[in-house]
Amino acid sequence: MMTVAELSTYLSLSARSVYRLVGDLPAIRVGGRWRFRVSDVEQWLLKQRKASEPQIEPVEELGSKPRLFSHMDEANIFLDVPESAAMPLIRDAILRATLKLTESPEAAAKERILSSVLDRENLCSTALHPDVAFPHPREPEKCPLGDDRIVVVRAAQPVEFGEIHGYRPRIVFLLLARTASLQLLWEARLSHLLHREGFVQKLLSAKSPRELFDVFAPPGDAAGNARRTA
Repeated sequence: MMTVAELSTYLSLSARSVYRLVGDLPAIRVGGRWRFRVSDVEQWLLKQRKASEPQIEPVEELGSKPRLFSHMDEANIFLDVPESAAMPLIRDAILRATLKLTESPEAAAKERILSSVLDRENLCSTALHPDVAFPHPREPEKCPLGDDRIVVVRAAQPVEFGEIHGYRPRIVFLLLARTASLQLLWEARLSHLLHREGFVQKLLSAKSPRELFDVFAPPGDAAGNARRTA
């Protein structure tokens, strides 16, 4: 849950403007004060997209932009990692990931990214599906990222995310976008795919990073082939 002050900072709006949004933006009254669920805020932001922004389309559909696999790389897909708690799993993934950074040294830049991701996770669990979590920076625009990357982790066992419904996912998509709008688009596309029959099972049964990557990159796609052979 977020307070008015936290949401004001998150949206870069005044507290007065946040109060005006109540009604259009779902809110809960707790002890006489407004509180906002992070998942509600993110869904509301997604609805505010401008008409000129790319629409959400199935990954398989030709011409779909942006496509998830174009931000993925086999080198950033880690299978059957041993961590069973969210924080160490996220830390290990960021430290192992091959990222383009705008600051140096690398270790310090990655620590900044990690801190932002953990800050976001402390607001509300990103395990929004029984099998999948979508961790991401709280303030992506302030992270020293030189490009937009999706890091994929599949744990060897269910991971504890502290989710109120008891979700303990094995698949984690670490969404390292440089803007909140792209990160929200990625989340929406992943959420759409999770409702497709057999999609999660393909991720769980992939025998290699390439096989998992191929779930997102159709074999006949030139861009996907180029990335696979790079």
